[in-house]
Amino acid sequence: MWVGAMLDLGLPLAPLAAAVQSLQLPGVSIHAEKVLRASLSGTHFLVSIDRATAAGAFVPVAAGPHAAVQRPGVGGHAHRGLREIEAIVARAELPAAVKVHCQQVYRAIGEVEAAAHGCAIDDVHFHEVGAEDTIVDVVCACLGMHLLGVERVHANGIAVGSGTVRAAHGILPVPAPATMALLRGIPVRAGGLAGERTTPTGAALLRTLVQHFDTPLHYTVEQIGYGAGTRDDAEVPNLLRLAIGRAVAGPSPTDLLELQCQLDTATGEQIGWLQDELLRRGATDAFTTPVQMKKGRPGCLVTVLCDDAHAAALTDLLLEESSSLGVRRHRVQRHVLERWQETRDTSLGPVVFKVARLPSGRVVARPEDDEVRRLCRERGLGRAEVLRQLQA
Repeated sequence: MWVGAMLDLGLPLAPLAAAVQSLQLPGVSIHAEKVLRASLSGTHFLVSIDRATAAGAFVPVAAGPHAAVQRPGVGGHAHRGLREIEAIVARAELPAAVKVHCQQVYRAIGEVEAAAHGCAIDDVHFHEVGAEDTIVDVVCACLGMHLLGVERVHANGIAVGSGTVRAAHGILPVPAPATMALLRGIPVRAGGLAGERTTPTGAALLRTLVQHFDTPLHYTVEQIGYGAGTRDDAEVPNLLRLAIGRAVAGPSPTDLLELQCQLDTATGEQIGWLQDELLRRGATDAFTTPVQMKKGRPGCLVTVLCDDAHAAALTDLLLEESSSLGVRRHRVQRHVLERWQETRDTSLGPVVFKVARLPSGRVVARPEDDEVRRLCRERGLGRAEVLRQLQA
């Protein structure tokens, strides 16, 4: 699915095919096709194996106790050890960085398998993940990210699924032990979707290639691709979405910091100036609330909402220019309506309106306050009359 998503957004198949050929795995080829999953389009990446050719040409790539051995009666898959897989990757025509990533993926799997079975990593024989198709999946995933020039990878919404899955060691819970170990420290969503939704190979790719999980990110999207899995579930599209873009600086509309302090010795003029200055210096919002403070003194609570980039400067402003001796801060989240500005033709001329879409889908609008003040000055009208004409 990872490779399919990259192909879907424009990665050519030819360099991947050349890399697969250089792996020298007999009878192995790749192709891709457009498919529908729950009525949504994506690209399905397929690894084809001519079992007759593969079986006839099979030769262990390393001698000794960990040499690959055929597993009879299971489609000709080979049990390969870590050294065998590393040898296959090493002989391929791949950039050095891609080889390193491939080896990191398999070493990560090897470490958790060794821990699960209580043996040394060199004694681990990979079953499903040692098969030719999975070796190709890992190589193409790592090579594709390299060819696309990706510098950082962010991931979110990782679902592991629920229920059980049949593996080489019998019936295992979802997520499988190896998957669970590989996802240690990574935010995931459990339950809900039936079946296995993150495999050990997928978890190892996440651990190796992804730098950030469930972190705020501001970016401009340039390419979007959907990689399709084999299953076609009716309740949810079996697709992995990959978006490529450029990171941009910008505040989050939903994830903010709240700064607060109480004032009981500041004058009204000082508080008014402070509120205006907080907004001028980048606060998302700033307001005051009357409070009754200790010793029966009336005061005001100053509350500031801001993004991380402005938090330090606004905290310094509160400490320098208010009479407070300290500022509290904590993270808050808010729900924000979709909103925008648009200029509308009215009986009073072009006027800028603030427009918002309610959860019901209904669009509401009101004139910007600065526009109302401008019209009052220019037309010599009262505020109520300006609003009446604009609403009409």
